Amino acid sequence: MNYLKKLSRYASGSAALLAISLATSGIFKLSAFAREAFIAAKFGLSAVTDAYFGLQQFPLALASFMFGAFSLAFTPAYENARRRSGNVEWLPGLLFYSCLFGAVLTVLMVVCAPYLLQLIHTTDTSEVRSTVVLLGVCFLPIIWIGIWKGICSARGQNLWATSLPGLPYLIMTVVLVGSYAIGRLSNLSLPVSLTAGFALVGFYSLVRIWKSQQLRGGSPVFAVWNVLECRHFLRQLAASAVENAGFIANQSLLLYFLARLGTGVISANNCAMRIGMLGYTLLSMPLTSLVQSRLCSAEDKERPTVFRRWLVVHATLQLLFAVAACAFRFPLLRMVYMHGKFGGTELAEVAHILPAWIGYCVVMSLSELSAGYLFIRSMGVHYMRIRLCAYLAANVLRFAVTGTAGAATMIWCSVIIEAFVLALNLRTCLAESKPRLAVSTVMAAASAS
Repeated sequence: MNYLKKLSRYASGSAALLAISLATSGIFKLSAFAREAFIAAKFGLSAVTDAYFGLQQFPLALASFMFGAFSLAFTPAYENARRRSGNVEWLPGLLFYSCLFGAVLTVLMVVCAPYLLQLIHTTDTSEVRSTVVLLGVCFLPIIWIGIWKGICSARGQNLWATSLPGLPYLIMTVVLVGSYAIGRLSNLSLPVSLTAGFALVGFYSLVRIWKSQQLRGGSPVFAVWNVLECRHFLRQLAASAVENAGFIANQSLLLYFLARLGTGVISANNCAMRIGMLGYTLLSMPLTSLVQSRLCSAEDKERPTVFRRWLVVHATLQLLFAVAACAFRFPLLRMVYMHGKFGGTELAEVAHILPAWIGYCVVMSLSELSAGYLFIRSMGVHYMRIRLCAYLAANVLRFAVTGTAGAATMIWCSVIIEAFVLALNLRTCLAESKPRLAVSTVMAAASAS
């Protein structure tokens, strides 16, 4: 019994949590390698993969919001409410309106399918329409997973918070390989397997959300905005939502520019992005989740010190990983993609794009770390404004080089502009040394008055 207590205390430390989180991310990434190699070998770079990878960006854009921007506002708000009363009375209302929003997105994706296919320059066929419907089903489960991830992060369950976003893709890999094993692999296997992964993890998350909430008779559902803590959360969420809308628009415009460069470019970009963003999924996601939890639980005067310490750790790990990934990109690409229909020409195209995504990974990872600090310090509006300016400037630069630039240059436009904005945000974070009145204290005073 004493041994178990010692082990529990040891496992609760930051180093142990980080090590376990990184190991878990590594397992998910090995699964991703297997999945990408399988897709490259069985589907190659074709109109089928272009349609799937182009259309999946829409539900994945929501996933990016729920696992990132939504968590920035939700995690500290949930923790403050739970710390004060032991129950988050506005959570049922949030869940209701979130489900309504997800259902609307599903309908919109199906209804607007012709316009979406024009956006990614894809031919309208029965298989493509089925892909639209299948991927549209993903919206609701993604919302449930995002809410449960935020709850886990607020409660200090960092392993669950880190694992939840990767579980759907692990299930997708199992379904894909299983379909091939029983001889049922088809062009619809890609959207079917992705939808299966999100649906299973999503329903599990919904059950856990419901069980975690101690429902009370007076908990508002429809007029949830009458709760003071919910109004503060909604203000922060509005700032992060506007910034994320800018991010989605930026990614959609990037797809537009890449689609104009010819068939197979979107698929090549997707292959390069998956490898280039390894540092984000392996390092940034577990680190950002851990740091956000530490910042939420720290005293207000301790937060600048906590942020500086983790910034050094994060930046060092990201830069080392980026150098290694760039140096060994050709062996890595051969190991993952050089199978079946994926040949030397495709390898050269992906390798040319890869360094740009590696650079973007470093910039995006450090930007998310700074965002977590700024939102906890109630400076989300500042972060939103400066990021929107970055997205606008990057696309103006893309328009300027259209006709002469390749796929890699289109991505470097974002890397250059967003790196400059990152420097400005870090300057604000590091200069933020004067303690502010904690949000929970402000709410308590407002409630008393």
